[in-house]
Amino acid sequence: MKRSHSTHPGESGQALVESALVIPVMVFLILGILQLGTLHHARLMTEYAAYRAARAGIVNSGDCEIMKKAAYVAVLPTLGPPKSGGKGRVDTLVNVAMVHDAYTDENLADQNQRYEQVDLERVRVEVLNPRRSQLPTLFSSYGSHLSGLEVDFDDIRNAQVIEANLLTVRITYFYEMRIPFANWQLHAFYMGREALNGLAMRGVNFTTQKVNGGSLTAHLEDQGAGQSNDHQKIRTLADSNVFAIPVVATYSMRMQSNFLNGAHGPTSCAVDG
Repeated sequence: MKRSHSTHPGESGQALVESALVIPVMVFLILGILQLGTLHHARLMTEYAAYRAARAGIVNSGDCEIMKKAAYVAVLPTLGPPKSGGKGRVDTLVNVAMVHDAYTDENLADQNQRYEQVDLERVRVEVLNPRRSQLPTLFSSYGSHLSGLEVDFDDIRNAQVIEANLLTVRITYFYEMRIPFANWQLHAFYMGREALNGLAMRGVNFTTQKVNGGSLTAHLEDQGAGQSNDHQKIRTLADSNVFAIPVVATYSMRMQSNFLNGAHGPTSCAVDG
């Protein structure tokens, strides 16, 4: 005779409790993996954007607007689509200028408006070399009749000109994370890390700081990263449930065109840092 086995009532209750504990953890783990995967994708696209911007700059006299449009094309797969009826992705890929327009006009107003409110570009292009402070007198060795008019980009006689003709472009892409729960968790981790780094650099003993109202996190951010403009803007974006993390990449290429002929030359986006 077969012995019948009956499930003890306590066993089913135990299974329910275990499921209630394990399932949320597994869901959060899966969401975190997905968000980290998309963030890694954004990092790769940012590196590609730096390459595309530099490539566009060397053949277009370091034109900042052209470089920015090229960068937008590179990060296009990580941006949300325009509104229905606007410019489509396939069409925008045909024309670089259309891509830039599609992501700055009303087609993506719902995505870009919050960035504009805090004066933050989603894709920032900066020329690190030549530096802004170099530009006014960089090519004075050419003489008064050519200075400010023409740059021989393959000139090997002047070491300063040779160095200046190596265009170095930095792309900062403020990538917006969209995976629920994981987005604000990763954002909080990033903001906390930056705040603690700022505290360490400034030598602040945060254990002695007093919180005058508000949260401890906000207080530490103010103490540690109060001088960072981007940090404050990202923090403001988070208040409206836009969780962005800056992804940075640089690329250098030798100039293949006159540095001083661009309609929107490097002066408009060159920096010293």
